[in-house]
Amino acid sequence: MAETISEHEILQLLHRMERPIGSYPDPFTQEAGHEGSVDARHSPGLAGVRDGVILVEDPGIGERAATVEATWPIRLTVGGKIVKEPVRVTSGSRIEWALEQMPMFEISVSKDGMEAMLTVHELRRHAWMLTDQPMGEHLVVRAEENQENIVKTIGPEDVLAELDRQGIRMNLDMATIHSELLRPAFKPLLIARGKPPVPGQDARLDLFFSEKIESLFTEVKGQVDFKNHMNIPSVKSGDVIAKKEPAVEGEPGYDVFGQTLLPRPAKDIRILARKNVEITPESIVIARQPGRPRVTGGQIKYFDINTAFIVPGDVDMQTGNIVFAGDVIVYGDVQDNMIIESLGNIYVSGSVFNATLTATGSIAVKGNVIGARLYSGYFGILYNRFYTGSKDLLDILTKMKGGASQLLQEVAKKNLQVRYGQVLILMMESKYGQTRQIVSDLLGVITSIQLHDRNAMELLKQYMEMFLSQAHVVTHMTEPKLERLIELLNEAHLRVALSQESQVRISVGQGQQAVFKSNGDILIRREGIIQCDLYSAGSIGFTMEDALCRGSRLEAGERIAAGVVGGEGGAPSTLKAGTKISVKKMYAGKIAIDRSTLEVLEPIGETVFDRRTLRRAGQKAGARGE
Repeated sequence: MAETISEHEILQLLHRMERPIGSYPDPFTQEAGHEGSVDARHSPGLAGVRDGVILVEDPGIGERAATVEATWPIRLTVGGKIVKEPVRVTSGSRIEWALEQMPMFEISVSKDGMEAMLTVHELRRHAWMLTDQPMGEHLVVRAEENQENIVKTIGPEDVLAELDRQGIRMNLDMATIHSELLRPAFKPLLIARGKPPVPGQDARLDLFFSEKIESLFTEVKGQVDFKNHMNIPSVKSGDVIAKKEPAVEGEPGYDVFGQTLLPRPAKDIRILARKNVEITPESIVIARQPGRPRVTGGQIKYFDINTAFIVPGDVDMQTGNIVFAGDVIVYGDVQDNMIIESLGNIYVSGSVFNATLTATGSIAVKGNVIGARLYSGYFGILYNRFYTGSKDLLDILTKMKGGASQLLQEVAKKNLQVRYGQVLILMMESKYGQTRQIVSDLLGVITSIQLHDRNAMELLKQYMEMFLSQAHVVTHMTEPKLERLIELLNEAHLRVALSQESQVRISVGQGQQAVFKSNGDILIRREGIIQCDLYSAGSIGFTMEDALCRGSRLEAGERIAAGVVGGEGGAPSTLKAGTKISVKKMYAGKIAIDRSTLEVLEPIGETVFDRRTLRRAGQKAGARGE
């Protein structure tokens, strides 16, 4: 098939045909050696512009072709390639030109699709023609605008057509479009707007009781008033303790393209009642027995009325360790090596000596804490013996169940028989030798649990006791019984896990060689602490301005407010916080906020540190060191 010829090539041929005979070299004449052919044979290539057409003459033998380039607003292409610098051309070169002009108007849409803007650059456009240039070895193609020849004007229909092409159709401002085309401002103007979605309202839980323990015991004439200890949050049967306000769904919106924009789904709160609480159809929470109201759980909120286990004197060898699924109130001291584990709060009116206290709620000690370990909230669960022991046993029993099923399938393939309990014994002896010790430790914890309903864990205890005797496991344990044991153990483990309260605190008089860990705040109410480790996911505070902090490590997720840190000749302390640290006086030690640290080597007065001031202090210290 023959190739098509471009308009530019046709025009070049026409102009060649219009030139007089003899203006082109005659190859036959040149070949015959006629006079006058020598100049044509040795002339260079030429290029020029006539009547808006680019003309090119080929060079003679051994001569160079002409070069062309263009000035703005012309975009020149040779052989389909844009000319950025002078390029050589011949009569066979495909030379094309076009104007580099920005559009007469533009419509842009914001990234969120909520706004469309119109920018007018020019209302009318004139014709352009190439400027005539004489034939020469180098051609610079130029163009000029013909102000008398208008080739294009824009009107509302052009803007509407572009809006339709882009799919913009919502809330068009035709008045602004017409006004801009009549009296252009030549700047972006808003011509379409979407409708943002109306956000919904999350469900809200209104509590009508305090979750924090502000004051535990009061003194009357220097004596602790043990009878009047109702500063512990308490309600009566029939009291309304909370109300859930339901979630309100939002309204959808749309963007300038008409696409629906859905609001963020409103978050609901699921609330459930324990046996001592009633929830009405209107989501009103009512206490059905007196006690301390509490809320536990994460995405699901559980309401309960905690009962209290009261120790009128000391916790010692006579009382034994205390494990209670509620609050524990001690009107004396907690003596050496004793353990209190509470699925609630722990209150101690005396002191705590070398003991361990774990509470899924708060811990409050009126006196001193010496050589003891106090864990509240999340840490109360983490260090709870039943929680950790039941988790370990669940892991082992689940693996044993899976392994026993596989082993029994292999035995059945060989037409053999073996007791289920015998398989479990073999697995305990070969892979899970720690099982009996974990069971024994857990049974010890279960035995010491003080419950109003002592039969609550009796069935779990009976199943677990089988594992202390090989004979009982072989003769009595079956796969359904093992599944039931795993079910009971998982329920008990989950009860402990769901007992963590949302607002917790450790509050003590003073501490020495003690460990406090809380996912809430830690408050030191009296003289201070010596050689203690404190970790708080919230804040750490000292009530007395001159409270001491010596040889201790403090870490808080939020703030630390300390009194006198360190002392002359005393061991330094380390204070690390997430946002802010304030001290009344500091002798020596380390301050850390986020990734910035400062070594305090000389006494400083009352100072408040945050990220910015700590970085500045570190830079000054570094400059002095240089």
